[in-house]
Amino acid sequence: MSTLSRRNAVKVAAGLAVGAGALTARETLGDAEKTGEAKLTTDPALGQALKNPQMFMFSEQITFKIEGDGYSRDLFITSGLDTDGKAAQVRVPSGSMRIFRADANVDEFTASGGMYWQFFGKTGKVQFKQTSALVMIVRDRDDTVRCYSLVYDFRC
Repeated sequence: MSTLSRRNAVKVAAGLAVGAGALTARETLGDAEKTGEAKLTTDPALGQALKNPQMFMFSEQITFKIEGDGYSRDLFITSGLDTDGKAAQVRVPSGSMRIFRADANVDEFTASGGMYWQFFGKTGKVQFKQTSALVMIVRDRDDTVRCYSLVYDFRC
């Protein structure tokens, strides 16, 4: 049996996260198609990321840890945008992944690439270099949160 390097472990974990997101997005879009609802979006990059996340690559990564009371409570990103470009809170349950657009119109911090989060009465913030980034957030069961900014993958 071969040893697994840290680099390969991170690649495998990222691949599993993207794959899980693709399955989740397809199930959600499949439900909308069954009911006859058209899933229109005013943000084509966000719509594409929800349908085909494998078309994107990670530009930046930010990791942080949240401390709770031992119960599986939801993390909320309070400076996110929905698919229609309207301000919305993004709910991130334990052991899940979400893709959304960061809202740059909240204040000066978000205008410079920042996002606010809230968890169990605590608040915090993270900052990307890119303003209004397309974000994939992965929350592990041990309450480690990984935020990735996504960009189109034009590599051959």
